[in-house]
Amino acid sequence: MRKFAAVIMGVGALLLAGGAAAPVAADHTDPRTPLAPTEGPIVEGIERGDGTWRHVANIPGLASEALSGGGTDLEFFKPQRSQDIFGAFGTLGQDEGGSVGQRIIRLTAKGRVAPRWVADHGSAHCEPAGASITSLQHDPQVSILNRVRLLTDTTDAVGRCHDTGGGGIEIVNVSKMANRSFKPREAHLIRFAGTSHTNTADLQHPGIVYNSAADFSGRNWVDVMDMRSCFGTVDWTDAKRRAECRPLVYRINLEPSWTKQRDQNTGQLEDGSATCHDITYQRGRLYCAALNATLILDTSDLFQADGDVRGTPFPCPVVAGTRTTAKVTDCSAMDGSRTEQAVGWRFLGTFQHPGRDCGPPGTDNRSCNSNLQVRSDEGVAVSHEADPTPNGQFMFVTDERGGGVVPPGSSCAPGIENPFGNGGAHAFDISNPGNIEYATTPSGAKSVYISDAVVPAETFCDIHVIEQIPGEQRFIAAYYTQGIKIVDYYVDDAGHLQFEERASFTLPRANTWAAEQFKIQLNADGSRTYFIATDDIQRGIDVVSWRGAPNPMGTSAPPTSKVTATTNAALAGGSVLLFGLAVGYRRWHRRQTTA
Repeated sequence: MRKFAAVIMGVGALLLAGGAAAPVAADHTDPRTPLAPTEGPIVEGIERGDGTWRHVANIPGLASEALSGGGTDLEFFKPQRSQDIFGAFGTLGQDEGGSVGQRIIRLTAKGRVAPRWVADHGSAHCEPAGASITSLQHDPQVSILNRVRLLTDTTDAVGRCHDTGGGGIEIVNVSKMANRSFKPREAHLIRFAGTSHTNTADLQHPGIVYNSAADFSGRNWVDVMDMRSCFGTVDWTDAKRRAECRPLVYRINLEPSWTKQRDQNTGQLEDGSATCHDITYQRGRLYCAALNATLILDTSDLFQADGDVRGTPFPCPVVAGTRTTAKVTDCSAMDGSRTEQAVGWRFLGTFQHPGRDCGPPGTDNRSCNSNLQVRSDEGVAVSHEADPTPNGQFMFVTDERGGGVVPPGSSCAPGIENPFGNGGAHAFDISNPGNIEYATTPSGAKSVYISDAVVPAETFCDIHVIEQIPGEQRFIAAYYTQGIKIVDYYVDDAGHLQFEERASFTLPRANTWAAEQFKIQLNADGSRTYFIATDDIQRGIDVVSWRGAPNPMGTSAPPTSKVTATTNAALAGGSVLLFGLAVGYRRWHRRQTTA
């Protein structure tokens, strides 16, 4: 998950791109026909802390108690010849009744926030074929090369709509989404050995994508996909792109010891290893949240001068797809016995967490997704996302303790302490990546952010995805049943780091998977209005805004504040100045750790 890129600066006029790809008879859905509801009500939510919240729009999808059809991750992009911001929003699960795959939403029109559904890519809109809901999470990324925008959609279980033979990544052309006659179509599919839980675009090397399997099955590697052959020009037809698109797959092999958990009682490394659940890319480094551990890789020498990956790609055959004329590059047989690999990368360091242990003291039970011996403010049970600060001094690691859907360890209620549940964000000092250590507060405690409960929740009470605000000591957190959090952090002269929850917004039936800002507006009074899009397992897609004081880089002392609960109020008016925004395209996608 993710990466950083400066994408949107200022506001420009909408220019519609001409031309559209002709539909192909084998494609099983029409992207310009909604596959789920597209309009929901504006509602009030529970506000806490500073500032003012407003609910702007809801595009519901078809959520259900079975979690089918709700939202997962999201990614922002600007189509060719357009200054407007669009978003790709993944949906959870697969079925004909409600799941879509990727919903494409226009978020701004000529610089004004005006959310509107524009297309549905039906990569999940078909009957399930033995796939579990939580293994079809449709994590999107968008890569740009030669003015072409290609979306990569992870579908990591067998039975996916366009390839019943296995899970992996689906490549979708979204270049001309500003043209209402354009239809986003799949260009190619890839199967990996293992799963494709999340994927991360390397924005320094367009067309390179890192695949994260997110499992404990001994697949100790990161697959590197080179899909540059799929870009061509924006005027390529679907048939031309499908004929030319032939991705190459390389592998970064990880040492099993790098991803082992460290026993909280003995200090020894436990048997068994894992792989990256999610990867964040920044400045030539990969930050891998590897479930039991969190590690850092240097990929600055992974590429040759012409952009090719150093090393040997796999000899993956190309086979026919399902319900599509797009082909499939089948790398599913490329297991751990293969000798082909990528070269030029370096291992920098790892931090082994106490990981999972659900037995009582004195026992050792790792067949779970929590830790009932190590408090949530003392150690990470499930390393879900690793996100460095812009200066590379610290790294935030989110703890999806309880695995989202799997008790014990994921329940909470207002006023009731659950010291082994409600996983939060842990801060680590990575100034020396070969010796990663916990950051500490001025009092000497480990720097950990955990939100108090807003509403009672039997499950899904932990942090999930975070997104840092460019130029500020602040991130937005999707906190499952507890909604959206604005979290500030401060670093003193001695290098101590402390968190403070600035504000919180919980919509009815919230189960928020991802929340990210897509536009920031500078107000005349010095405050800022942050426009945030969310994807929610129960609610679908929401757009909200929060108006409050910024927290610029270099701020050294937290202001005093009092957290209170109120009902939602309208956004305060007044003259405003438009503010250029650097959006962080990051790759985290997040996961319920149930595989």
